[in-house]
Amino acid sequence: MVYRIVHTTRFEYDAPAYESHNEVRLAPRDGDGQRLLAFRLDVEPAAALLAYEDCYGNRVHALAIHPPHDAIEIIARSAVDRVVLSPRPGRDVTFEEFLADDLERTTEQHEFLSPTLYVPFGDDLRRFFWAARPRPTEGVAEYTGRMVSFVRDQFEYDAGATHVHSTVDDILKTGGGVCQDFAHLMLGVLRLAGVPARYVSGYLAPAEPASAPSPPRLAEQASHAWIEALLPGEGWVGFDPTHRCRAGDRHLRVALGRDYADVPPVRGVYRSRGTRQAMRVELAVETGEFTRLDDPRDQQQQQQQ
Repeated sequence: MVYRIVHTTRFEYDAPAYESHNEVRLAPRDGDGQRLLAFRLDVEPAAALLAYEDCYGNRVHALAIHPPHDAIEIIARSAVDRVVLSPRPGRDVTFEEFLADDLERTTEQHEFLSPTLYVPFGDDLRRFFWAARPRPTEGVAEYTGRMVSFVRDQFEYDAGATHVHSTVDDILKTGGGVCQDFAHLMLGVLRLAGVPARYVSGYLAPAEPASAPSPPRLAEQASHAWIEALLPGEGWVGFDPTHRCRAGDRHLRVALGRDYADVPPVRGVYRSRGTRQAMRVELAVETGEFTRLDDPRDQQQQQQQ
C-alpha cells in the first residue's frame, strides 16, 4: 500500500521573531516493511537547510531563519510504500531463559533498558510493574502482548489528562492519557522486566472501508506513537498499546529513540520581543499510486533533501 502524507506545522508570534532555529524529524524511515518513495520539505519564509542522520538513524533537517518574521510554516510531503512482513519464526523464550543473558543484553542495549526523562523508574511505576510482573515460565513475547492490553485497560484515553511534557508518573497519577503516555508507560514496564524497548513516532493511516473493523479514530489523521520491543528470535517488533495490538501496515514509522525527547517532529528556539507563540498542526494521510508529491514548486527535490 502506498500512502501520501502531508504534515503542516505553523507557528505564529505576537511580535516578530528572528534568528529562528528548528530541528524537524518528519521524513519517514526506510526499512522493516516500509520504503520512502519521495520526500520534500517546504519552509516559509525561506530557510537555510541542513540534512543529517542522528544517532538512531532518523532523518533530521535543521532550519535557520535570520530575518524578522511573524510566522513560520513547515510543510513535509512524503510518499511511503508499506508492505506486510511475515512474522519471523521463533520459539517464545521464557523469562527464566531470557534473563540468563541479562548482563550481555544490558551492555548491548543499555540505552533502551535505562530510565529516561519521560520514563523515570519511580516508585509508582515500580508498583505498577510488580502488579503484573512476568512469571518465570512466561514467554517474553507472551508477556509483551499481555502487557500491551493490560496497560491500555487500566487507563482512559483522555487528551486533557496530560500534556506533551508529561512523564509516566503523570499518567499513573491522573489515570488517563494519550498515545504518547501509553507508549512511555509500556516502555517503563518492559525495561523494568529486562526487555529492551524503544519509542516510535509516526502516523496511523486511516483504515480502508472494506477492511476489518478498525480501531477508534482517536489516532487517525494525527501524529501517533507506539513502541518496539526486542524479542528473542524475532528482533525489534512494534506494539501499539493505544489500540492493544501489534503494529501493522497502517503504522508509518518516522523516528525512533529512547522516548519522546529523542523524536519530536519540530523543536527549536527563536529570539523575539514578544512573549507568546501559537502552533497549529494539520495532517493528511491518503492512499493511492503516487509517482510524485504533486507540489507545484520544484518537483525534483525529493529524497535528496
